[in-house]
Amino acid sequence: MTDSIAENPSPCEILIDEEGEWFHRGNRLTRKEILEELYSKLEIAPSGDYLLRDGHASCLLEVADTPFVVSRVDKSREESGEEIIVLTLKHRRERQILNPATLFVGEANVLYCQLSDSELRARFTRPAYYQLAELVQEGPPGDFFLELNGRKYPIAGP
Repeated sequence: MTDSIAENPSPCEILIDEEGEWFHRGNRLTRKEILEELYSKLEIAPSGDYLLRDGHASCLLEVADTPFVVSRVDKSREESGEEIIVLTLKHRRERQILNPATLFVGEANVLYCQLSDSELRARFTRPAYYQLAELVQEGPPGDFFLELNGRKYPIAGP
C-alpha cells in the first residue's frame, strides 16, 4: 500500500483477471490466507475503481471485470422452509445467499448478481452459470426468470 488518502492512488501492481485469479507482477497469488486478507482490504472508489486500503494508505487494483466470482451454486432450504440459493465465491470462506432480484446478464452473456448488502457485483463462472441455469425457466420468448418460494424473478438482459 502506498498512497495516503490521495485522490490518485498509485497502482498496486496487482491484477484480478476475469476468472477471479489474483496476480502480483505476473505471479499468481494462491495462498488462501493472503487472498482473504486482500479481500478484507478491498474497497470500491466513487470512480468505480477498486482499491486496496490499509488504514489511510491505498493503492489501485487492475481488475479485468470484478474481483468477486461465483464458483458454485447450491439450492437449499432454510429451517423456515424458505428456498434459498447459496453462492460460493472463489477464494472466499464465507458464502452468500443470492438475492434473485439482482441477477442480470451483461456483455457476452455473462451472468452477474449483486452481493448482499453492497454495491459490489459478482460474475458467475461457466460451471456456476450452468448450475444456476438448471433452475432458470423461460417465459415469453427471450424472457428468463428464476422462481423461488412461488415468486418469479426476471433476469435482466444486456
